Amino acid sequence: MHHGWKGKTVIKRGDIERIHDYARDKCSLRDFLLVRLPMKIGLRTGEIATLCIENINFETRSFMVLDSKKKTLFPLPLDVLTLQLIKDLIGFRTHGYVFRQSRSWKYCKGDKALTDASVWTVIHNIAKKVGIPNFNPRMLRHYFAAQWARDQQKSVPGLQDILRHESLESTQVYIGRLSFWEDTQKEYDSVRKGPFAESQVEETATVQSRPRAKVCSECGAAQVCKFSSQMPECATACCHRVPNQMIRLPGPLRQRE
Repeated sequence: MHHGWKGKTVIKRGDIERIHDYARDKCSLRDFLLVRLPMKIGLRTGEIATLCIENINFETRSFMVLDSKKKTLFPLPLDVLTLQLIKDLIGFRTHGYVFRQSRSWKYCKGDKALTDASVWTVIHNIAKKVGIPNFNPRMLRHYFAAQWARDQQKSVPGLQDILRHESLESTQVYIGRLSFWEDTQKEYDSVRKGPFAESQVEETATVQSRPRAKVCSECGAAQVCKFSSQMPECATACCHRVPNQMIRLPGPLRQRE
């Protein structure tokens, strides 16, 4: 993962999917849902923490989310699998927070909601275990936006409603926050196959037309290392040289054509 200019982050789509799969296979159901919800509907960490059971309608496959910025309830859809996972998590509970703190009853934290920091820490630690350091959980929300934009049948105004942005410009910025390495590589490969591809003449050029390599001044025969221009002045760039001794070659070596 690399941070680009103007806040853009270059990341592999497969890395985010590995975070999802690791949480599914290795983590608790609660922690897996903390990763899955922002990927599937673009929730913020604070909105995940305050999600209430009574605001979920399993029949209509929708729920009311408390917008962490506007402090108002907003209706959103949700996929069947995620709803089933939530139902498995809450069990027979009919009210209260979906995600509760897993602290000891000694501290009377059983019915307390997770904090924003707790959600952030859980997702961040899962990413570290997968081998993706400095992962920001907000990238899961950006991932949802980028995946939505890839589908040409889905509209940007529809994404604006789900992300609850006041302006369409803000949604456009969100779409471009993540740059996936796989897409960049695919576009580059398509250019190489297009009008800028190497010509057949260059591919079949003979070795004789290429400039000869330099010859080492130490042994007078061996070719100089191709990285000689990057070596300090005290080095010879000769692959045949050993400390305090020069290997004497049996005779002048002819460069192979």
